[in-house]
Amino acid sequence: MRIKSPLWNLVGFNIAWFGLVFIGDLFIPVAVVLFIVQLWAFQSTKNELLLICLVATTGIWLDYALVYFGVFIFPETNGIPLWLITLWIVFAGTIRHSLAFLEKSKLLQFFTGAIFAPLSYLAGAKFSVVYLVPSLGVSYVLLACIWAPLMLAFFALNRWILVLNEETHAV
Repeated sequence: MRIKSPLWNLVGFNIAWFGLVFIGDLFIPVAVVLFIVQLWAFQSTKNELLLICLVATTGIWLDYALVYFGVFIFPETNGIPLWLITLWIVFAGTIRHSLAFLEKSKLLQFFTGAIFAPLSYLAGAKFSVVYLVPSLGVSYVLLACIWAPLMLAFFALNRWILVLNEETHAV
């Protein structure tokens, strides 16, 4: 029997987040196993895998750009660490599951992006896995301004992929 509860997806993501943030690259194999189990449990389709790839790639490039422009500094690397790349992939797997409740409300998407995503980075700074070059307040506002529209874009991308899939299968 496959578990398809959004709660399972949320728990898996949070285990991955804490493990990757606190343990770093050594936790990647565990996060990958959690992610593969999620793909299996939710019977992920090709269009969900496309969504995951696009969301993760966008996030990885965004974080890399923030490093490039001096907003983030990750200890022991000039770019972004492998554990953060893994975290982006795992996060992308939440759009259709534990974050699916946001699908119907652009306002909730906007505020979730503006409030909770920046808090994740601030938590990372608190645990010294990332250094935020601007002050915490400026970093929070900057990240909120990036993440609010980014969450809207992720859900718009999800809808677009679903519509494209329906049109392809209708032909």
